[in-house]
Amino acid sequence: MSRSSDAPLTSADLSDAPVADANAFLQSALNFVVNLVSPQNRKATIILCYAVFALTLWKYLPSAPRFADPETGQCVLNAQTLRDDNIGAIFKKSNVDSPSELSAESLDSKPIKPLDGTLNAETTPLRFLWGARKHWVAFFLMGVFPMLIVKFVFREKLSDYGVGWGERTRTIRSFLMLAPILFAVGWASGLGDAGRAFYTVYPYNPAAGVSWNALILHTISYFCLYYFAWEFMFRGFLLRGLAPTTGFSTAVWIQVVISTALHFGHPASETFGCIAGGLLWGFLALRTRSIFAGWGQHALLGIALDWSLILAAC
Repeated sequence: MSRSSDAPLTSADLSDAPVADANAFLQSALNFVVNLVSPQNRKATIILCYAVFALTLWKYLPSAPRFADPETGQCVLNAQTLRDDNIGAIFKKSNVDSPSELSAESLDSKPIKPLDGTLNAETTPLRFLWGARKHWVAFFLMGVFPMLIVKFVFREKLSDYGVGWGERTRTIRSFLMLAPILFAVGWASGLGDAGRAFYTVYPYNPAAGVSWNALILHTISYFCLYYFAWEFMFRGFLLRGLAPTTGFSTAVWIQVVISTALHFGHPASETFGCIAGGLLWGFLALRTRSIFAGWGQHALLGIALDWSLILAAC
């Protein structure tokens, strides 16, 4: 017999209420999990779960020392700051190959003169690799592992996620149309008082400014590892992977929101610019069926900024 709504609660009713609430909660939680892994949602769940953990891990990767002081625009990198970076503790290896050839006074305490090559003994391959950790960790977390998921979990073609020329003519034209503008924007962003704010973040690898050879190697690493992985993660894995579930418009905005969140803590101009960039390169990825145009444009923007910042500190 059902209890009237006007009838007073009994002790049996009160003792049963928590049990009923717990059962309802467990049933709702079970339904939620079942819905997440249902055939229509399974792919989106895998993509978003991977993205949130991988991108959070990358975001909190220890940053390298600053290359220059945002207040003065002068290089502050020296031998001691390189040694204080924790690669030595991780690899149990000295960062100096031939200390007898180095002047402790000039290298340990005084900032380097950018691009003069005086710290070659400090920028061993191991040191340079650790300084470029944002590049190669991004390559694996945003590039290699998502591609493995596409190939071996989803069993789909990488070309369906933008890895390829897509509509070749349209891809090339799209790249050439905006490449000079974005290069100029990147270069100009590193100049003047406003540009100094970018020294709080860039260059990701401070050893890039030690010599011309290091800067060229940094440029190649930035382009091939970091920017390829970034574009695949956002304009390939997230955009193309989520579109069948959410629709293309929503998928574009999802990758814009996530990529913008990763720029929190950067100069405001870059963070707000990331919104426009995410929409642009998302649109180009859909229009050309390729991430290549956005990859090239995004890389030109970032590489031009790094070169501008390093040369401005000379």
